[in-house]
Amino acid sequence: MKEKLDDADLQILRYLQADGRMTNADLARKIGLSPPSMLQRVRKLEEAGFVRGYTAELNPEALGYHLLVVAMVSLSLHQEGSIEQFRNAAMAVPEILEILHISGEYDFMLKIVAKDMRDYERIVTTHISSIKAVGKINSCFVLGVNKHGTTLPL
Repeated sequence: MKEKLDDADLQILRYLQADGRMTNADLARKIGLSPPSMLQRVRKLEEAGFVRGYTAELNPEALGYHLLVVAMVSLSLHQEGSIEQFRNAAMAVPEILEILHISGEYDFMLKIVAKDMRDYERIVTTHISSIKAVGKINSCFVLGVNKHGTTLPL
């Protein structure tokens, strides 16, 4: 990803961030390029790693996930393999949406969705606490989301 982005590339990325379903023809028209040229540029941006993929953002509450938790996890073991063991085990839990390896008092920050408190308890006891290296879990229950986004400033 050492490629230099020109103004057209940045415009393409802005439009794709706003609407990943925009057709190649619409994108070409908005930027002022031919559709074949646009397709080539988009593919180049994808291949260079500037575009990770295209997804639909689902509404967790509409699907029954009414609890959002940020769990701070400290590992009791910091031996070689303990961090990787935790990471692999956490990645296998579908309710864990994000796993951030952090510095400071805690080692990991997890973003977890659950249907309710009982479901969260199941996730913690069955999946997180059972990992040998886990020492401490501090659960922060999200009261409201004031800003949510994935749009990068370009």
